[in-house]
Amino acid sequence: MKFLLLITLAALPAAARATPVFLPTQDVAVTYQLSAPGRATENYQLSYDANDQLARIDAPAGFYVLGNLPSGQAELIIPGLHAVVQAPDFSALTAQIHDADGASFTPLGQGHYAGLDCEKYLVLDKNGSGTACLTPSGVVLHFAGHNAQGSAEVTALSVTFAPQPADLFATPPGLTPLNLPPGALAALLNQ
Repeated sequence: MKFLLLITLAALPAAARATPVFLPTQDVAVTYQLSAPGRATENYQLSYDANDQLARIDAPAGFYVLGNLPSGQAELIIPGLHAVVQAPDFSALTAQIHDADGASFTPLGQGHYAGLDCEKYLVLDKNGSGTACLTPSGVVLHFAGHNAQGSAEVTALSVTFAPQPADLFATPPGLTPLNLPPGALAALLNQ
């Protein structure tokens, strides 16, 4: 899940010649397919509020992640347990996405996914490498990469540019707060 959050929201920015737009510049909802060796292919839904840089990723397991990029905060909402998890793992990752974590981009040509054109880039940073295809408005349509945790491929299946309701990004009232130490959430999600 940590790898998915990183690649679906940012696909890592900076540039060899020109920095691509790496976060959506308009509200969008994207259905992504995630493939990783040794794991079943799954679909995730990303909703993004461009004005406030808020993200929500709905996982097939029934939980979702709310991310506030400017504040560097993230929380895991688990409706089945009526719980909200404040997790340092996701908050640190959200901050990395917002500041691009020092990646470089080299243009590779054009691509086309989910009915949209995109620019392909070779993406390199200190932790890994991959290729990303970004729309001019900053939506990641495809990413394939690897780092020390493994490899994954994310492909947009559908993209809808439309205002996203504010309540999508709000923590539901009445949830029980849970706090986990660093590393605990990543260990639970990787099991």
